[in-house]
Amino acid sequence: MAFCDLTAVTACDEKTAAVYIIGNVFSAFLPGNNLPLVYSWDLVNAVDVSKREIKISAGTKSFLLTSKMFKSEEELLKAITIIECKQKDFGFTYKHERRMFPLKSAYCECSAGKEVYIGEGVLDENETASSFIALINFKMMKFLWLVAALVAFIVLGILHYLIGITRDNILYFIPISLVSGGILALLVYIVTHMVAKAKVKSMCSADLATRQPLTFVISRAGFATCESCVYQNRDLIPWSEMDYFVESDKMFILYKNNAPAAYIPKRAFNKKQVGSVADIIALHLEQR
Repeated sequence: MAFCDLTAVTACDEKTAAVYIIGNVFSAFLPGNNLPLVYSWDLVNAVDVSKREIKISAGTKSFLLTSKMFKSEEELLKAITIIECKQKDFGFTYKHERRMFPLKSAYCECSAGKEVYIGEGVLDENETASSFIALINFKMMKFLWLVAALVAFIVLGILHYLIGITRDNILYFIPISLVSGGILALLVYIVTHMVAKAKVKSMCSADLATRQPLTFVISRAGFATCESCVYQNRDLIPWSEMDYFVESDKMFILYKNNAPAAYIPKRAFNKKQVGSVADIIALHLEQR
């Protein structure tokens, strides 16, 4: 099992003096109870995780663990890692906010092999947004040209209907139509950029991992994009978990079910390693 060496995490509620432990089992030490409530993970019904709290439903009870109950953000991330690994094994209902990286349930314990490239760094929000927008630009160029041409023809038709095109005014009407199409295409381009940047910022804000030092591993056996505070060197995601990848000048973005699943910045690796990293990714995934 992946991340099997992580030690149990303790969360303390200073207001009620309740203590919760997330580990091989889930335990709750509640005020007024002589004995703790101990639940094996097969008795857990559902877990709902956000950056502010963890809600655990076990048996007939529900427990709320806020982020302030944990000693640090790293401890909260460890607790989430344990929960996601247990969810893979026991199949309880699991809800979470949008993630920038794959869930820990996607990892498996395996040997990385001989050809392994390891990088470290923090995911830069502006860099991620820039890469995301660059990919959108590539996909939108044909659409924008089509919008510009269509609007130009419509404007030219309106001018002809209202005024009438003659030999004297056609030299004015054509540039007016082309400029109108270009302006509308530019507005679509600007709005799309604003929406894309807001979306990336919202995703980064919702995912605690984006504020943490990250470890990036690329090998022929699989890859990892994981918080350094929980990574254990032998946990990887098989390439078969991903569908394809796209590459910008700053990062590789891996896709699952037509949605970005992992962001791997090139600057996390030595410049001499980037070419080899790209070769391994291209060997296992189709580039689009």
